[in-house]
Amino acid sequence: MSDTENILQQNIDKIKSLVKSNNSLIIKSFDIGKKSPVEGSILYINGLSNKELIDRDILKPLMLYVKEDLSTIQNLEQFLNKKYITISNSYIETDINRVSEAIKRGKSVLLIQGCNNFIIIDTTGGEYRTISDPENETAVRGPRDSFVEKLESNISVMKRRIKDKNLMIESFTLGRRSQTDTVLMYIDDIVDKKILEEIRNRISSIDIDNIQGTSIVDQCIEKHPFSFFPQTIATERPDKVQAKLMEGKIALIVDENPFVSTFPTTFFEFFQTVEDYYFRTIVSSFTRLVRYLAAFIILSLPSIYITLIKFNAELIPSEFIKSIVESRKGIVLTPFMSILSMNLIVEFLREGGLRLPGKIGQTLSVVGGIIIGDAALKAKIVSSLTLLIVGTTTVATFLIPNYEMALSIRLIGFINLIMSNWLGMLGLTISLFFLLAYLCSLDSYGVPYLTFKKSNEKTAIIRAPIWMLKNNSDTTPNNNPVRQGSYRWKFRRKKNG
Repeated sequence: MSDTENILQQNIDKIKSLVKSNNSLIIKSFDIGKKSPVEGSILYINGLSNKELIDRDILKPLMLYVKEDLSTIQNLEQFLNKKYITISNSYIETDINRVSEAIKRGKSVLLIQGCNNFIIIDTTGGEYRTISDPENETAVRGPRDSFVEKLESNISVMKRRIKDKNLMIESFTLGRRSQTDTVLMYIDDIVDKKILEEIRNRISSIDIDNIQGTSIVDQCIEKHPFSFFPQTIATERPDKVQAKLMEGKIALIVDENPFVSTFPTTFFEFFQTVEDYYFRTIVSSFTRLVRYLAAFIILSLPSIYITLIKFNAELIPSEFIKSIVESRKGIVLTPFMSILSMNLIVEFLREGGLRLPGKIGQTLSVVGGIIIGDAALKAKIVSSLTLLIVGTTTVATFLIPNYEMALSIRLIGFINLIMSNWLGMLGLTISLFFLLAYLCSLDSYGVPYLTFKKSNEKTAIIRAPIWMLKNNSDTTPNNNPVRQGSYRWKFRRKKNG
């Protein structure tokens, strides 16, 4: 075996030892050119690369169309890459470790006899889900696209939406074993540099074997790991991420994950949807107020019921007292145990419905709730009023747009229920006071979690008309205080004469 052939085989052996995918690593050896052919080998991982591209744009040109005498050509890899490889994204690499990393990401590597350098060709392929309607954040009005599991597709979706030259993308590789490609996206002249630097340092410090998605990264870098409340917003809607970037926030995109996290965030943002800005002001403001009312019902309605029944029955009008007494005749459980048991059953049904296929899960939740509720009434375990309270609370949870926030509020509702059963209205007051104090003490990457500012009054509780939202909210520090000019005066009707 000659020295040049020996170098080719040595490089193949090194790549095989670095990739260690012996069952799926494809090694295709072939002759390049017809006149004084040179041996070449192409390496790729089966299932990660597009075989059609490899056959059509690499093997076919090199095997059939090369007519030059390759033995006389200097820098052969440069010559072949420029003249015969028709795939747009290909380049020369000298570091064999980078070559192995490229192969793991679906790219192909061309080795040529007598050449020490490698040609890396982007033949990324495999099966991916196509862009479709959002499954969890449906909207009556607005774009129908969503993020998918392919990092490049998610980045391109955002680039199509934001064509600003200041849109920046920083790449990281996280996970010692998973080696997951991760991206930070932000608008350079809007984002606060201190927050960006803090998040960048936290992500760079992650030392973990496996990164499965954005939620893992969120938990690795968050400041309050034992907090009840989420400190980042995860979304599958590109238009929502677009709006957040314009406010000076940062987006985290992880390969093989269809959800994108944005941070920092505040408490009020979890009650907002991007759809609020697609409807008229009055309608959007009303729906936001309804969501806040729903959160209050989840936190307080069962607790207030227990307080009135157990401690302050004199506050209930006599007409209601009679109906409550009638409904509780023969009931075995106390009001507290009735509420608690039915709430737990609702949680069982909800969690069980999530683990089953879509239509089956929905059917289980509805039919199971009806059957169990009817059986509980007939068995005199709960009263009809208890079922009404639990049903109202359950429906209210569906109004919270963010699932993680809904989970947190439901959990705190259980704490309020226990405190009310123990101390009555005093217990509920104490619980709500500590909840408010806790929210005020939280921050999301240096931004207060619960903050009231004048600049936020037009978007936090209600949604003011678009033309009134001239300034960006300063709850999240940003370098773009003015987001639109004054133009409404142009629409005024001119007076005659």
